[in-house]
Amino acid sequence: MKHLTAWAYGSVGAAVVALLIFVAASDQSVEAQQGKPDVVAAYDCTIQLIDVVTLAAERPGILENDTPEEGTFVEAGQVVAGLKDDVAQATYDKELEKSTNDVHVRYAVKSSEFADADLAMSVKANSKVIGTVPEAELAKQQLAAEKATLQIEQAQFEQRVAQLTVRESLKALKTYKVTAPFNGVVSKVYQRKGEAVQQGTPILEVLSIDRVKVEGYISIPDAFHVKTGDTVQVQLDAGDLDIPFKNKVLSGKVKMVDTTFSPIIGSVKVIAEIPNLDRILRPGLNAKMVIKPSPANTAIGRR
Repeated sequence: MKHLTAWAYGSVGAAVVALLIFVAASDQSVEAQQGKPDVVAAYDCTIQLIDVVTLAAERPGILENDTPEEGTFVEAGQVVAGLKDDVAQATYDKELEKSTNDVHVRYAVKSSEFADADLAMSVKANSKVIGTVPEAELAKQQLAAEKATLQIEQAQFEQRVAQLTVRESLKALKTYKVTAPFNGVVSKVYQRKGEAVQQGTPILEVLSIDRVKVEGYISIPDAFHVKTGDTVQVQLDAGDLDIPFKNKVLSGKVKMVDTTFSPIIGSVKVIAEIPNLDRILRPGLNAKMVIKPSPANTAIGRR
């Protein structure tokens, strides 16, 4: 009987192994039938900027600071242009001084303490000899004590409003400054010191090539195997030009696969983001790009 049981379990185990092998072989067969490529080559690839911005003033005014010249490196948060802000600065200083003055709060507290003490003395006197302090006088003292308590709340409220006004003045003061949003290089200067600007008037342009995007096209069948996040490898497509590092390969990720197909030209647009080490990839040049589809894309409809 033991031999029979062992034989049965052995047969079941063998059957399970065989089934797993069959399923794996079937998956490989499905992938083969679908023509999943190891890599997908994109064509007509161009290198484009991601970080490029035209900076403008948030309000009208006169430029007071010298703007950096073209080619100047600027850091994120650095003030690159500023409007005359004497009045705004004076307003901020005034509001800051008012917000730190708590005399009215301390006075209200002292007044409340006095009113409470005055009322307590009258109540105590009446507890010893009824009628020492008339009821009408007690009512006035009670009202004065309550009023003093409310004056504390009012003074504290005014203090908070003064602090909020300081924050408002500070934010207004900051609108006189134009800062760089990221590390980069000044590529264009439109306005200079002493010139009048309106709200939204371009002052200068800052760009960075520390990261770039490569935009290209893949065939419609290949598009079913490529998704956002897939690894890409990119290098310059310099042809016969003697460009340094043109054979250097950089890695990045797919950021977008267009959901709109173009049956006429049989292609789909794909965009990848590349950390531009050593700033090898230059906007305006062409590139070669291959995409490595991830295993999750091996079969259409599989989950």
